[in-house]
Amino acid sequence: MNNTAAQQLLLRKNRNNNKIKLRRQKYKENTKKREEEDERLNIILFYADDWTMKVLGKLDPHQIVKTPNIDEMADNGMIFTNNCVTTSVCWVSRSTLCTGTYSNIHKHTLPFSDATFETTNWNKTLYPKMKNNYDTNLYKNGYYTGLFGKWHKLEIGDEIQEAFHEQKVYYGKHWEERDGQQRHVTDLNRDDSIEFLDKWNDRRRQEQHKTHNKNQQPFFLTVSFFATHARDGGGKGWEFYQPHNNTRTRMYPDGSKDIPLPKTATEQHFKQLPPFLANYGNEGRMRWRNRYEPKDYQKNIKDMYAMATEVDDAVGTIIQHIKNLQVYNNTVLIFTTDNGNMHGEHGLAEKWYPFEESIRVPLVIQDPRMPTHRHGTTSDAWTLNVDLAPTILGAANIEPASFMQGLLSNIEMKKKVHWRTDWFYEFNLGQNSNASDHPWPNYIDASFALITDHWKYVIWPQHDGYEQLFHRSMDPYEEWDLLNKLLRNQTRPSSSSSSNNTSDSDGDNSVMNIQTTEKIYQQMKIRFAILKQEAQGGNLI
Repeated sequence: MNNTAAQQLLLRKNRNNNKIKLRRQKYKENTKKREEEDERLNIILFYADDWTMKVLGKLDPHQIVKTPNIDEMADNGMIFTNNCVTTSVCWVSRSTLCTGTYSNIHKHTLPFSDATFETTNWNKTLYPKMKNNYDTNLYKNGYYTGLFGKWHKLEIGDEIQEAFHEQKVYYGKHWEERDGQQRHVTDLNRDDSIEFLDKWNDRRRQEQHKTHNKNQQPFFLTVSFFATHARDGGGKGWEFYQPHNNTRTRMYPDGSKDIPLPKTATEQHFKQLPPFLANYGNEGRMRWRNRYEPKDYQKNIKDMYAMATEVDDAVGTIIQHIKNLQVYNNTVLIFTTDNGNMHGEHGLAEKWYPFEESIRVPLVIQDPRMPTHRHGTTSDAWTLNVDLAPTILGAANIEPASFMQGLLSNIEMKKKVHWRTDWFYEFNLGQNSNASDHPWPNYIDASFALITDHWKYVIWPQHDGYEQLFHRSMDPYEEWDLLNKLLRNQTRPSSSSSSNNTSDSDGDNSVMNIQTTEKIYQQMKIRFAILKQEAQGGNLI
């Protein structure tokens, strides 16, 4: 290396060191300022619907979908690339958000029911009741709370009236009438949130005028989008996704670059599914036929992408508003969604099943406490939607309830914490833990899965415990069920028919006869260890 090159390298190194020093100094100053002023963090949860990983600009492998504001959140914070939901369906996932528990605990397995309010100590959840009860989480700690958009109980009952200072509920359609005009629900999400923030700001100024105390009452705002959920109820030719026409024609016009079909969106991949899924009466296949057959794919996927961009526009407007209110630097911003969605993968549509596109969802956190050297980074740790409630409560400096099953994420990223290495997925809309009363066999089947860094083991309990085994790291698209290779011409054993020394305390060797979720999880671990060893010993990977 000549002298000039060496000098340039040294200069760049010094510049980088200076940048790091400035970032650290700024972080220390901001932390000290908050401690001195005893400021509590505001929190905004942007909670979208049916939004899989690839429908985010930063994670789109084809760089077609446009979400610049959420991408900027990731640049100023962290994106979690292994974030998953424990049950992939709207109302169950939203109850998990509220309670920090799996569906087998909160029991909200059917939409529009009051099960969550009856089985969970609601005053210890993320959204506690407030009126006449001062021993509750957010209210006790002085948070001004609001929710606008989707909530799986359209009638405004006591539980939602008492959980929020301000709330408006709407979903199921992409356009709603308000004040005699047709309004897009994403625009309502935006405008109602702005109105909430203005009301909070007025309260803050009045309180400061009365008490001369500059410390603000913090707010917790949930912006609960219906987009990008399809409008259900129709068949061929139905307008499943209804963005503004100008968004569609401006950002994703007909005749523009085609959005590539997913790798597994083929007839061959559909036929490789278990026989009870590879049938044309399966709901996932019927919805694929209506939305994502090749001749319909471009229209519907571009409509859906346009709705995603409109959500991003709303996110950007709300963020700009908190900047105008001068509270941006004291506000935690979170973007995530209730479940993923299949857009033709495996020849299917929608969620429900334990495939990657269904269970993995975006999670972006921008937190003013996060050291600046971590801005724009990614985490591949297993984060789950059961973690959201304890993490949000932790950001509000509130102790999560003891019944919450999620982990308290260290948003500040100051130190490493013990984290999970595997997790349990359940899709069971019955009340029995073993899914024996799941109501939709052969329509939307029950499933359990054990998922690790490299493996996924699946049981379909209503089909004699039919099993699947995938090597996730070597087969990221889940094209090759290793049990098909392992068994070849043998009769395919199931978890209920295999004699593998996985008996429970009563001597029953059927995983599906076990009555508690924890036992099912533990028995699946034992069975998985046996199958993994056989797959590795058979040189199948």
